[in-house]
Amino acid sequence: MYASFGEIERLDTATLRELLVGGEPPERVWAAWALGLRHDPDFAHELRATAAEEPDAGVRRHLVVILAGAGESKSVLTMAAHDPDERVRATALQYVARLAQPREPAANELLARALAGGTPLERLGCVAGLRPDAPPALWDAVDACVPSADRDLRWAAYEAVMRHRGETESAPERTRLFLNPEPELSTRRAALALLHERAGVHGLRRLVDDVALDARAAPDVIEALHTHTVQLEWAGVDRLLGRFQSVPWRHRILQLLAAGQEGPARAGLLRLFVADRVDPENGWEMRPEIGTRLQRALDDNRGPLDDSEHRLRQALADFVEKEAADARADPEFLDKVDIAPALRPDIRPGEPFDPLSFPWFCEAERDVLAQLALLEVH
Repeated sequence: MYASFGEIERLDTATLRELLVGGEPPERVWAAWALGLRHDPDFAHELRATAAEEPDAGVRRHLVVILAGAGESKSVLTMAAHDPDERVRATALQYVARLAQPREPAANELLARALAGGTPLERLGCVAGLRPDAPPALWDAVDACVPSADRDLRWAAYEAVMRHRGETESAPERTRLFLNPEPELSTRRAALALLHERAGVHGLRRLVDDVALDARAAPDVIEALHTHTVQLEWAGVDRLLGRFQSVPWRHRILQLLAAGQEGPARAGLLRLFVADRVDPENGWEMRPEIGTRLQRALDDNRGPLDDSEHRLRQALADFVEKEAADARADPEFLDKVDIAPALRPDIRPGEPFDPLSFPWFCEAERDVLAQLALLEVH
């Protein structure tokens, strides 16, 4: 048995023809390639007969490639339709898709049938070879493969449609269909990068607003918005905040609020500020961001308070009063607070005190209350 293609390539044509029929599978493959490279005018005819009789599926897959290179599109079409091995059919379908002209009915009908009802591997072959100028109906069939349960087919279909279809209007929805079942983080990120490449920041904004986007994929979209420095108006931020309870993700969402949009978001930011105090589940991670954004909102929007803001102001005042009452009732309160020694009041143990007389007590909350009171006056 010959050990390499290099050995077989040097053989004469007659010996190669003998190996093509009687050699071991690797020898038959190498002989076919060697004969194909010699451009023998009779070779294509011989290869058609050889392919029809070849028992080894691996060899037939190589013969498909060589036949396609020799322009034997009819032979490739026959193997794509009738070969008993799925892998051979898939390879043949890939080359049918590459060779088929837009107005070749037999080839395009076969591709349509395979894309509609073939195995995932057969569909993958069609997708891998489909020409950009293929009939729109075939590209529609590829698009229909994007939600496939088969991960290889799903990615191949998504990438092919995103790269070869000029329109971008449906790109966010297509990306959502791809992302929802996709378990791999790296693949989801690659899909989002492709969405940004094809549809820009508009595509990412539309995707993050899609209520059908799976909760597992939504954080990846949020990170993609940060990666591409996309900022949102308050309405978009507020919708996202309503979908996430995790404090770290809520923090990342709030950071997407566009600079200069704090004024229109005053009521929403005040709601977050109050919720951060009265609900211990909110944690502390968002507190600096909320405080900074709310301060900008109060500086930028000097309009009168609406009904929701009046209620929030009262809730914040109630919170401060409760904190003060708890402090008065706690004999160890002053030992627990973390303040600079210079700010610690000189009060003997057991002596009554009023926490509201300390400038640092609930300082941020009382400052916000003072600013809200000025807005009520005006």
